[in-house]
Amino acid sequence: MKKALYHIIILLTLVCLGCQTEIEVELPDYTSKLVIEGTIENDKPAMVVLSRSIPFFSEIDIQYILQNVLVRDAEVWVTADDGETEQLSFQLYGESPYYMAFVSPTLRGRERMGYTLTVICNDTTYTAHTTIPSTFDLDSIWIDSTYITGEFNNHRGNVRCLLTDNPAEDNYYSFSVKVRNHLFTDRLWVYSLPMAFDDQTFNGQTFNFEVLRAGVSSFLMPEMDEETRKAYFSFNYMRGDTIYVRHSLIDHETYRFMITGGSDAIFGSNPFTNPAPVSSNLRGGNVLGNWSGFASKVDTIIWENEDVGR
Repeated sequence: MKKALYHIIILLTLVCLGCQTEIEVELPDYTSKLVIEGTIENDKPAMVVLSRSIPFFSEIDIQYILQNVLVRDAEVWVTADDGETEQLSFQLYGESPYYMAFVSPTLRGRERMGYTLTVICNDTTYTAHTTIPSTFDLDSIWIDSTYITGEFNNHRGNVRCLLTDNPAEDNYYSFSVKVRNHLFTDRLWVYSLPMAFDDQTFNGQTFNFEVLRAGVSSFLMPEMDEETRKAYFSFNYMRGDTIYVRHSLIDHETYRFMITGGSDAIFGSNPFTNPAPVSSNLRGGNVLGNWSGFASKVDTIIWENEDVGR
């Protein structure tokens, strides 16, 4: 009986393998869209990166981006609600992911001020408005060396902080980090997870928050050895790190963009899934991205050789 059952299983397997059919999928024609990624932060210049979206399966490198993706021939203006206006110039800029961006020469972001972005590209005008809220201070920030397993770890730890929410406002928070150590130095801010969150669950209360190093990108990443790669992609931190923690308040539309765009980046990276719609404050049609205001402060943690506690 067992031998007969074995032969039946083999036969069914062969039948199933013989019934496989190759399916050819024809991808629809791709229509490129303008991508506007603009930010303005307190005490910093406005920065706007203009680019063209490309198909998912495109092979890209830095030369391809500079020659075919980045948009240089556009007019970009920023106007504050009190009337201050400035045209941005296209230039080298270290805060840009691509090292190039439209940057305001003298205009700097101010707290509790709204800003309108105007982009004129290929005879089409795009506009958006954002607000820089007020900055806030953390109650405390520290390295927690009690590792994920609950056991003390002498070499790796997490960054934790306490913040007390203002009960008189609807607040939207965003945290990001930069790390400097003997293996690497972050050039760009790395967002924590979630990329943004509101205060609905802790309005007016003191909140304990863990700042993960979770939004690391491998794009344009130089070659790394195994030790550097493990440290670079780690969610937590290691002894010897200098950690810069940027804590920001953002307006509601920036919050909506960050939670929908962040979800799409994390869960929509599979091209065979249905990507979630990404919220945007841009107006002008056939455009992607957002114009985002940040009210930020930066705290620094230096994890030296001796144990660091709360």
